[in-house]
Amino acid sequence: MSKRNANAPRAGYTAAVERPTPDRAISGRGLLGLLLTLLLPPVGLMMLWHQGIFRARGRMLLTGIATLEMMALFVVLTPHQELTARLPVPAAPPQVTAAPEGETLNALYNIEQLLYEQQLAEVLEAGGSANDLLTEEEKLEAQNAQNEAAYETIVYSVFNNAVYYHASKVCRTQTNGRELTVRDALREGMQPCPYCNPATVTH
Repeated sequence: MSKRNANAPRAGYTAAVERPTPDRAISGRGLLGLLLTLLLPPVGLMMLWHQGIFRARGRMLLTGIATLEMMALFVVLTPHQELTARLPVPAAPPQVTAAPEGETLNALYNIEQLLYEQQLAEVLEAGGSANDLLTEEEKLEAQNAQNEAAYETIVYSVFNNAVYYHASKVCRTQTNGRELTVRDALREGMQPCPYCNPATVTH
């Protein structure tokens, strides 16, 4: 039996069909891509997929591992702070300066005074008076104050059988020598003089 030619194709394979060679060890480029995927996942994954290192299944496996690694790093490196509940404390802004109490009251009074003067001008223009701006309670208080002032007004009368009290000591041709208040004159049944118009009380 003759020795087989070394250059002749082996049994089952022709010259046009190359026999598959056993898997080779990981190349330097593949090793670099693996290290970058583990150490710098974004750079390594871009290199694996851009240059087509390893088969598709291997690239997908390394992509999953790198994704889990990045998630773990994110969880570990994220700072954790404990939240403490704080009740809000009302405070004025530092730029705001509280106005003195006197100035505040003056400002409010000025505003009220301007509003009153505006309303009074409208009422007077319509033919009314200042009393039209008063409430019923304010009108009653004003009338009571006016009556109280009238009660204490000094008037004059004659000493005997006086029917009227007068605004002055001399009324027309009559001399009134007695001095008294309107309150006293009304208690004695006197009436205001129809000529000199002394102080009267409104009921």
